[in-house]
Amino acid sequence: MKKTISLTLLCFILVLNISCESDDNGDGDKPKITGSLSVEEGKNQLEDNSIELLNKIDAFKNNDALNEIIELAEFLNGSNDSKIVNFKKTAFSTINNISSIEASNKSITTFNAKQSIAIISETPLADDFQAEKGIYLWNSDTEKFDKTGSSDDVIYNINYNGKVAVFSFTDFTTKLAGSEGSKEEIPTLIKANLKIDNTTVFTQAFSASFKDNQLIPSTINNTTTIGGFAFVTDYSNSSNKTITQSFDFKIDGDVIIGYSYTAKGKFNNEDGNIEDIIDSVTLSFQFLDANLYITANDNNFNSDSELSIDQEVALLNSNVNSELSINKKSIAKSIFYKDESTYTDYVFNSSTQNFELVEVSEDVVNIKFLFDDGTSNDFNTYIEGSFTELESRFDAVFEAYEKLFEDM
Repeated sequence: MKKTISLTLLCFILVLNISCESDDNGDGDKPKITGSLSVEEGKNQLEDNSIELLNKIDAFKNNDALNEIIELAEFLNGSNDSKIVNFKKTAFSTINNISSIEASNKSITTFNAKQSIAIISETPLADDFQAEKGIYLWNSDTEKFDKTGSSDDVIYNINYNGKVAVFSFTDFTTKLAGSEGSKEEIPTLIKANLKIDNTTVFTQAFSASFKDNQLIPSTINNTTTIGGFAFVTDYSNSSNKTITQSFDFKIDGDVIIGYSYTAKGKFNNEDGNIEDIIDSVTLSFQFLDANLYITANDNNFNSDSELSIDQEVALLNSNVNSELSINKKSIAKSIFYKDESTYTDYVFNSSTQNFELVEVSEDVVNIKFLFDDGTSNDFNTYIEGSFTELESRFDAVFEAYEKLFEDM
């Protein structure tokens, strides 16, 4: 079976499948390796690391701030959609899109901001913020916010279950970015916080900069906190030649999972193929004390080529290198190989003229860890499902946050 492949996408698929992330330095530099561990030592330390990581996440699910947000979300979800103020809805959807770069071909290589920013309402955002300034109180009878006073900020007060929640937007600025004739109003500074009974349970601080006549950001910085949890992302585009970005999920100051990457190339070439845009990519993934570092380039890569599985494997092994370490000790390096995938699918039977569910096998590209003693294990076997459990537990933590802002 022949396929068209992207080295960069395969790298992201590789790492996303094991649900790990970044190096704490945020610049894509390779972590300093001070030695190596035996196969057994590496497995034991990685298992201990996973257990500690899961325990931290489990402990966070009992975080007071998170539980307060869950209670508020349950109250708000009992009301109708008129509780959602247009400015709040537009502002948060814009923050969420601009501060997260998706792992897709277009966004990784060129970061087309038009596709990453929510469709902005016809009312200019800056004017909307100015018009919305004031103090508001939630009216449970009408299920609307009543304006009760004036302010330089936008402040929403909600009385519920004997508690008082105060959601405030304290800063909001925008800029018209893009080429003449197709400019978009883009937020460049947003600050917001949520307090419940005078205790801060949520904060958002977002900033971005754009060069004149360009829609692609020069910098993006965003920090979201929920009690002791923090999500931090930084993005920098140096003259469309070098893009760096990092994401960190922290609990009580510890990087739980995160990643950083540096991509070098010609990012103003939005119409080119990936090999015309990307010269090299380095990625660093951190999950507590463990780190996975990947480098990739596009030597002899042609996105228009149809390659066999054997050719894909050879190309990947010549262009992609990765190393797994823990506590700065090397555990293993990676190697791509041809594997067989077996699954059930509906296949048309010409004899019966019906589609039948049958077992199908096909060759696929897989990746495994290669150890100093010559032995190897595929990624899933070595990780032994720990990160699947991690992912499900971490997703559960975010459900409350997503529930609170899902309609905004």
